[in-house]
Amino acid sequence: MSQYVFKMKKGELEIEFCSDDAEFVEQQLEKWREEILKKTQQK
Repeated sequence: MSQYVFKMKKGELEIEFCSDDAEFVEQQLEKWREEILKKTQQK
């Protein structure tokens, strides 16, 4: 079984996200992508 680990850091904020559920990971990454696109279009 695969283990997915994502580490993100911006300034002092650091987030680590781990899961072995590929479907959950895919859904979460899509939500993050949509939010990033919304924020870049607002500028």
